[in-house]
Amino acid sequence: MRKMDSIKSRYSNEILDKIFRYFMRTVLHLQNSGIENLPLENDFEEPLKSFLDIAVDLIIDGQPPEISRLILDAEYDAKISDAAASVKTAMNLQLIKALSWHIHYDEDSYKYLLSTVNLWGNEISEYAARTFYPNLPEEIMERYQIHDLIKYMPKDAFRLEDY
Repeated sequence: MRKMDSIKSRYSNEILDKIFRYFMRTVLHLQNSGIENLPLENDFEEPLKSFLDIAVDLIIDGQPPEISRLILDAEYDAKISDAAASVKTAMNLQLIKALSWHIHYDEDSYKYLLSTVNLWGNEISEYAARTFYPNLPEEIMERYQIHDLIKYMPKDAFRLEDY
């Protein structure tokens, strides 16, 4: 019987990290200035680029969840059926769909994003520690024990403006 690879080594990839970073930046912009500065620059390749544009447009437009679900599901199905998509592409599209959904509709827009840590690569973990975590509201830092994650980082290592 073959030993199962860890979830992170099996599914994590640099594009997932880029998607996580995009949505961490989106959360910080939403918390600091609302939808005013959205959408953020999107330099992903297709099919991710157009799917991400649609997902963020749904957040900006304030569409109700029933409409957003229909649109995101239809767009996802169309993107996947266009070509024999790899698991990596399907995973990237699913992550965009899930993050945009949870950030827009969950009462606690941080919970889902923070629960995905097992898929984060080294680059996004570093970004979270240096930029995302220290910019979170105090209430969120306490709720998710973020202080414990950043307390040993030197203050000069933070990049608080990097969003």
